[in-house]
Amino acid sequence: MAINIEEEIRVCKQQEGERSPMDSWWQSINDMCVPRNAYITRQSTPTPANEYDQIHDTTVIESVEGLSNMMTAQLTPAGQHWMLWLPPFEFEDDDEVVEWYAKCSHRAMRLVNQSNFAVTVSDMNLERASVGTGTLLCYETGNQYAPFRFKHAPVGTYTFDEDLDGRADAIRRKFSATAAQLVKEFPDGSFGQKVNAAIADSNKKHSLKFTIWHVVKPRTERDPSFSDRKSMPYAEFYICEDDQNLIEETGQWEFNAMVSRFQTGADDSQWGVSPARKAMPAVAQANYLQIQLDILLDTQINPRILAEAGMVGEIDMRPGHKTLTRAGALATQGGGVREWLTGGNYPMGKDRIADKQNQIRKLFYHGMWADLARVEKEMTAEEVRAIREQSEMLFVGVNARFEADMNPLLSTRVFGICLRAGIFPEPPRQLLKESNGIYNIPDPQTSYQSNLSRVLMKKAVENSDQFLRRLAEIAAVQPGVVDEFDLAVHARELGRAFGFKAPFLRPAQDVAEALAKKVAMQARAQEQQEALATADAAAKFSPGVQDKMMEAAPQL
Repeated sequence: MAINIEEEIRVCKQQEGERSPMDSWWQSINDMCVPRNAYITRQSTPTPANEYDQIHDTTVIESVEGLSNMMTAQLTPAGQHWMLWLPPFEFEDDDEVVEWYAKCSHRAMRLVNQSNFAVTVSDMNLERASVGTGTLLCYETGNQYAPFRFKHAPVGTYTFDEDLDGRADAIRRKFSATAAQLVKEFPDGSFGQKVNAAIADSNKKHSLKFTIWHVVKPRTERDPSFSDRKSMPYAEFYICEDDQNLIEETGQWEFNAMVSRFQTGADDSQWGVSPARKAMPAVAQANYLQIQLDILLDTQINPRILAEAGMVGEIDMRPGHKTLTRAGALATQGGGVREWLTGGNYPMGKDRIADKQNQIRKLFYHGMWADLARVEKEMTAEEVRAIREQSEMLFVGVNARFEADMNPLLSTRVFGICLRAGIFPEPPRQLLKESNGIYNIPDPQTSYQSNLSRVLMKKAVENSDQFLRRLAEIAAVQPGVVDEFDLAVHARELGRAFGFKAPFLRPAQDVAEALAKKVAMQARAQEQQEALATADAAAKFSPGVQDKMMEAAPQL
C-alpha cells in the first residue's frame, strides 16, 4: 500500500499540536530541574544561555540527577548481566531448552553492554525523573559483532500511539538535518528539489536544515508469506516536510521503540508523571525563600540607610570615614543617619527551606541513592538500613513499570535481532515451530537480575530464612520434618538473590549428575565395607565355613 505523504504529515502535525500543552509544562519543569535540556518550546542558541540565573535552590537538580543515576545503576547496571531469558511455560521443564535460552541471554547481554545502551538509557532515565516520559529506539545494523545500536529521542520531538494495554505501538518523531547529513544517513534515499539544491550548493549543504518526520507504525496490509521490508509487520519511513516527499520506506519485524513512563495518572493522558512534576510547588517555594534569605543577608551586610533632609555631606559607607550631618542632628529624636528595615529571622528561614528541601528529596526516593555521608550523624546503622529499605519498597511500583516497558524491547526486539544475526547457538529441534512454510522460535520470557530486583528477591529470601529458623527448632524435636522440604532449592534461590550466576551456580543437569555420582560412590563404599566385614568375620571360622561365607559376600 502506497504511503499518503500529505495524510502522514497531517497526522504528525495534528498530534504535535495536541502535545503542545505538555510542551509548555515540560519546559517549565526543565527550566528548574534540568536547565541544560530546557529547549522544548524555545530554541537553543550557539552560545550558552544563562539558564541557571533564575535558580537559587539546586535541591531539585541534585535530586533529578541522583534519581536518574540510581535508576541507571540499579535497573540496568553497566557491565553486568542484569537480564536472563527463560523459555515459554510449555518448555519450562525442558532442561535443554532452558539452558539454550540462558546461553542466548548471556550472549545478548554481552553485546548490549558493548553497545551504546548505557549512554542512551541514562538520557532516557533523566527524562523519566524530570518530565516523566523517556523514549529509546533500537536499530538493527546487520553487523554480527554489533547487531544493534540505540538512540534516545528527546521529549518534545515525538508523539506515539498506544494499544489497549497502554503499550506504545507507533511513534512519529521530528528532527532537523542538513543536506549533508541526509545524504550520509540515506545514501539510496530519494530527495526533493530543495534538498537537491542544497546538496549542490556548498554554502548550504552543511548549514541549511530541513524538517524530517520519522514514522514507525503497524502495517495494516501485508502478506505474511513475503519477507521483504515492505511486507514486515511494522512500516518505517522518512518524509521531508519541506519537499513533501518520501525519502525512504523500509520495515521492521518488531516495534523498535520503547516509551517508558515513570508513573501514570488517571487523567487519561498517555504521558508519564514524574517526581519533578509533583515537587514543583515545593521547588518554587524553596527557590523563593532562598531569594528572600539572600536579600536579608545583603541588607544586613549592606544595610539600608535612613537619613534626614538637609544633611551637610554625602553618606560615606567606607570603613573609618565620616558622614557629616547638621549640628545637633544626632541628639534629635529621629535625626542624623541610621540603619533602616534590616531586621529578619534568618534561622527561621533556613528551617523553612530545609523543610521544603526534605519534601523534594522524599519525592525523589532520596534514601535509595543518597550517600551515607549525608545521613544524620546521630542515626545508627540500623536506622540508615531501615530508611533505605523503606525507600526500596516504595520504589517497587516504579520498578515494575520499568520492567513492563522494557520487556518488549528485550524479549522481542533484541532477541529477534540477535536471532537474525546468527548470534545464538543452534536451537533445540523441539523449539522450532512451522508457520506458512517458515520456522519460528518463540520469544522468551524475561527475568530481571538487576541490583534492585535482587534487593526485592532478598526480602522474599529473608522471609524463607525466618521460616527455616523456625523449622530448625521443630526439627530438634522431630527430625523427620526436614524431609518435607527441598533445602537445595532454597540455597539455589538464595545464591541467585545475592547475584551469583554461572559458573558459580552449576546448571541443574550438572548438579543432578554430581548427585548421582555421589550416590554411586556411597553405594560402592558400602559394598566394600560389607565385604571387609564379611571377610573379617569369616577368619574366625573353619576353612570350609570361610569358603561358603566368602562365596556369599559382595566382591571387592
